[in-house]
Amino acid sequence: MTLLPPTPEQQKRIDAELAPDPETRKRDVAALREWLAKQPHLPDHIDDARLERFLFGCKNSIERCKSILERYFTVRTAIPEFFALRDPFAREVQECYQATHYFVLPSLTEEGHRVSVLRLRDAAIDKFSIQAISRKILMVLDTRLMEERCLSNVMVIDLEGFSVGHFTKCSPTQNIVRKSMLAVQDGMPFRLHKVHFLHAPAFIESILKIIYPLLKDRLVEKFRVHTGGGEELHAYMDKNILPNEWGGKAGSFDELNDAWQKKIERNKDWFLREEKLSRTNESARLPNARSKLLTELDGLQGSFRQLNID
Repeated sequence: MTLLPPTPEQQKRIDAELAPDPETRKRDVAALREWLAKQPHLPDHIDDARLERFLFGCKNSIERCKSILERYFTVRTAIPEFFALRDPFAREVQECYQATHYFVLPSLTEEGHRVSVLRLRDAAIDKFSIQAISRKILMVLDTRLMEERCLSNVMVIDLEGFSVGHFTKCSPTQNIVRKSMLAVQDGMPFRLHKVHFLHAPAFIESILKIIYPLLKDRLVEKFRVHTGGGEELHAYMDKNILPNEWGGKAGSFDELNDAWQKKIERNKDWFLREEKLSRTNESARLPNARSKLLTELDGLQGSFRQLNID
């Protein structure tokens, strides 16, 4: 699956928000490289191209980038549920591709945002796993970090096929839910523009009230809840960039999902290598370098309220 680059018009919009300056970027990357060398607990194998993408995602803020790099590597050590056994051909990974659709659309929106879609491929509750879905999402995000930078992201979560049982299944894995949010929200240099929920069931407000406390306020403000399907997105983006089933021309759900599966499988060696390299050495962490993320993880007590859905 090829991620198409910005059109000239989209590039103008992106440059207007984050003007390119090759010399400044070069100095910033050198500054980050110097900082990494002084952090004995962090790996230093990351290449300049990926550092540039981190910087871009952090709006060229070196301090913000340092914070994200710290969390990016720390979650890979602290939350092995998502970052171990990332062989694309492992049974758990393959089963997740059969149970869920998760893919990134090839074309950007007119504003320069990249669109990702998450939906059930198999509605059987026993095939639904928050841990497996989180691992799949993070593998796709890592793949994107190797290939591109974009202004911001739009997430589309299609709830068609979801039942009370799917949401109830989240309750005993409450810590996994919180860990997933920590890894995706704060451990990746991707900015979020909007989150669209499609086919929202009647009990969606009950679900959101439970999830809201786990989210940052600025993230909740980006939510848009729709009772209809993909046609609801036409008011927000050019429908041609959407999957065929939603009136677009990007390809079918299965084609897009399978293309991303093949892309990740082609990167098997990278994932296996990164699984070993992109880790913190906690024994070498300096006392004043205690990660806020580790503190947050230590504080998880499993107090996520039970689901009571009318």
